[in-house]
Amino acid sequence: MTVLCVLQARMGSTRLPGKVLMDVDGSPLLAFMLRRLGALDVEVVLATSDRPADDPVAACAEAIGVPVVRASEADVLGRFGAALSDHPADHVVRLTADCPLIDPGLVAEIIARHLDGGADYTSNTIIRTHPDGLDVEVVRAEALAAAIDEAADPAEREHVTPFVYRRPDTYSLAAVVHDTPMGHLRWTVDTAADLQRVRDMVAAGATDQSWTDVLTALRPEERAPLLDGFDVAASPGTPANRNLTLIIDGEARASLNVAVHDVGVTTLTHDIPEPLLPAARRYLQAVRAQTLQIVHIVKGAP
Repeated sequence: MTVLCVLQARMGSTRLPGKVLMDVDGSPLLAFMLRRLGALDVEVVLATSDRPADDPVAACAEAIGVPVVRASEADVLGRFGAALSDHPADHVVRLTADCPLIDPGLVAEIIARHLDGGADYTSNTIIRTHPDGLDVEVVRAEALAAAIDEAADPAEREHVTPFVYRRPDTYSLAAVVHDTPMGHLRWTVDTAADLQRVRDMVAAGATDQSWTDVLTALRPEERAPLLDGFDVAASPGTPANRNLTLIIDGEARASLNVAVHDVGVTTLTHDIPEPLLPAARRYLQAVRAQTLQIVHIVKGAP
C-alpha cells in the first residue's frame, strides 16, 4: 500500500495573509513544517495555487526538495487530484500549512491505524481530542477520486474531505482519539496571536519534539483537559441523531440530544444543570455534528 502526504498551502489567508512564509525559528513557517515532515517514511508533496502570488510558496518547498503541484486556488480538491495524478498512491494524507507543530510520529501512527483498520477515511478531527493544530486526515484514494469527480458543493471542493465524511452510509469512517481530551488547546496558526504562541513554543524547545513532549513543557493550566472529571457515555440513535449523557464521578448529571436535520444544520436539546452549561457547551462545540459521522473509534493514539 502506497501513501502520499499532501500539504496544502497558499499566501491568501483571510485573517493572516502570507502566514505560511512568516518566520518561525529563523525560517519560513512552511519550511519549518516541511522539515518536521521529513521524518515521515512517505512521499510529501506541496499543493498550492497557480496564482503568481503563490510562486514564493512553491519556491520555498522546491528549495528544500519537496515536489510541488499547482492548480486552482478555490478548488483545493482539484489540487489534490493533481497531486494524485502526478504521484499515484493508494491512500492520501491531507495536512494544512497552518499546523506547523504537526508531529510526524502522530501522522505515522494515524496512517498505521488507517491501514490496519481498513476504513475509507481516518482522522483525529471528526472527534477532536488532540490539540487544534495537530490535524491529520487519511483517505483512501478511491474515495478521494470519487470526491474529485462528483463533489459539486463549493465547501466540499474547498475543504477536500467533507464529500467523504458527510456520507457515512457510503464510506467507512474511523476516528483516532486520545484518552485525555485536549481539543481546547490551540496550536494552529490563523492569527498574529496564534503565530506568536507557536513562536514561543518553538523557543521553549518545540523544534524537534513530539507533540507530547511539547505538551509537558506547557504550564499546568494549559495542559489541563477542558472537561476534567467528565466521562461521556454515548448511546447512538439513528445516523442523524445521538443521545449523550454527561457523567461526573460516576453519576449521570446531564443529558442532551444532538440531531442533524440536514448537512450543516444541527439542533440541540438538553437537560443540563445551570452550573454545567459552559462546560457542556464547550464539549458540544467539539462533538455536535462530528459524533454522528463515526463508524468506530480507535483509542489510545500516542
